[in-house]
Amino acid sequence: MSLRLGVARDNGLDEDMAAKIDRYEESDLPERHKVALRLVDAFVTAPGAIGAELRAQARAHFTEAQLVELMLDMSKWSTQKLSVALGTDDPIDAENLSILNFDEAGAVVWGERLDDPYVPAAHPRR
Repeated sequence: MSLRLGVARDNGLDEDMAAKIDRYEESDLPERHKVALRLVDAFVTAPGAIGAELRAQARAHFTEAQLVELMLDMSKWSTQKLSVALGTDDPIDAENLSILNFDEAGAVVWGERLDDPYVPAAHPRR
């Protein structure tokens, strides 16, 4: 993905952390974060496959309120899958990452282009 959410970067997301998230099972991230990422992966790729084991892991690390918030966030952020499926998710800048924020009304606000290179490792060529 060629975008980085501005609020995430403001709260410490850098390319090292993004790489850990990409390969979270092999990373040194805390188990709580890995459980959340397992839940996200399952929700986005095969929600019907969220089984008893993953639900138990999620309940061991998160309160019911936290799980509701996590599920709502996953629902909100998974809407970009439509643009991926249609092939309209090309990067804003083919060479660099771009910042994405939202204003008070929820409208997209494009931020500055970053010096971090956009590396489309998993981005299929069209």
